[in-house]
Amino acid sequence: MELLSPIALRPARPEDAPALALIHRGARTEAMPWLPVLHGVEGLQGYLRDRVIPTQEVWVACDGETAVGFIAIKGDWIDHLYIAPSHWHQGIGTALLAKARAASPFLRLWTFQGNAMARAFYARHGFEEVELTNGAGNEEQTPDVRMEWRALSG
Repeated sequence: MELLSPIALRPARPEDAPALALIHRGARTEAMPWLPVLHGVEGLQGYLRDRVIPTQEVWVACDGETAVGFIAIKGDWIDHLYIAPSHWHQGIGTALLAKARAASPFLRLWTFQGNAMARAFYARHGFEEVELTNGAGNEEQTPDVRMEWRALSG
């Protein structure tokens, strides 16, 4: 899917944390209203600023000067991929995922079993479901699924 509007991708900066926290919260609330909310937006801002942006490869999708999505990659793990609900279905997630795929021939991630939209998105992009759990290993204690993607060889 091509981007439907002119979106620029750039590396994240610590000062992006407030906007990224709002994107994270908004996307999770819209896509998964049943998911427990364990942290306030301020705590999420600190986590993104102090623990994610400095230690992971984080790309921000911007519509003009406004952040509308981001991806955080650590090694071959996609830790976060969130798009502001106002910008869903415009190719932004695909563009961010392309950044990760260009850097690694193998990627994996966890998403919640109940997040049908995310599962379908990743399946469309060649990810396969390789493990289902009861959620005992995640903070939300909510059933999840591990998905993996491998680049085609040859």
